[in-house]
Amino acid sequence: MSRILFNAKTWLFVLLVGMASTVWAQSDDFTTWTKFKVNHKIDSRFSVSGDLELRTKEDMSRMDRWGLTVGGVYHAYSFLNFGVGYETHFRNLGDSDWKLRHRYHISAVASFRYQWLKVSLRERFQQTFDLGDSETRLRSRLKLAYAPTKGIVSPYFSLEIYQSLDDASFWRAARMRYRPGVEFDLAKRWSLDAFYCYQYESSRGKHIAGIEVVYSF
Repeated sequence: MSRILFNAKTWLFVLLVGMASTVWAQSDDFTTWTKFKVNHKIDSRFSVSGDLELRTKEDMSRMDRWGLTVGGVYHAYSFLNFGVGYETHFRNLGDSDWKLRHRYHISAVASFRYQWLKVSLRERFQQTFDLGDSETRLRSRLKLAYAPTKGIVSPYFSLEIYQSLDDASFWRAARMRYRPGVEFDLAKRWSLDAFYCYQYESSRGKHIAGIEVVYSF
């Protein structure tokens, strides 16, 4: 237990340092992401989910978007699952102007565990529709997590790369996300994910402080 607490404190320190770095990164934006998610396990292979998300922007001075997502997962094997989802975003364009955009995604996640280390690779194809325009991307995410068989705290780090499938070169990363965080099992059905994420884009980077609350039944 003491080792678990030590790891949790270490990762929380990393989160605080990352958020404090916004003081020196004046050209980057500081934002927050807050999500509430509900998971329902239908049987041993199928589960469905829905979540509501709020994001801010411009150093938390303005709302960025509201998002609603519904989806499902098929657990083909213990190490492999497939998922589909639909998202709608209500985005703030500034000057009291808001608009809707829609997105669907298809994903596959492969994972394995070695002692306390859990490794997962997710490949996600997504297409977004915005006022008649569309954007197609492939998102590749590698996640490493400290996941003991017994314990309520699981620190992790993930790296995600966005690649354009439109006119840009395939191997050109349109966006990258570096995300350390800590997952907590709060109760039998409740869990919490607290994280810091740095999102790199050529136009402007983002420092993101996030909280995700999950209810499973």
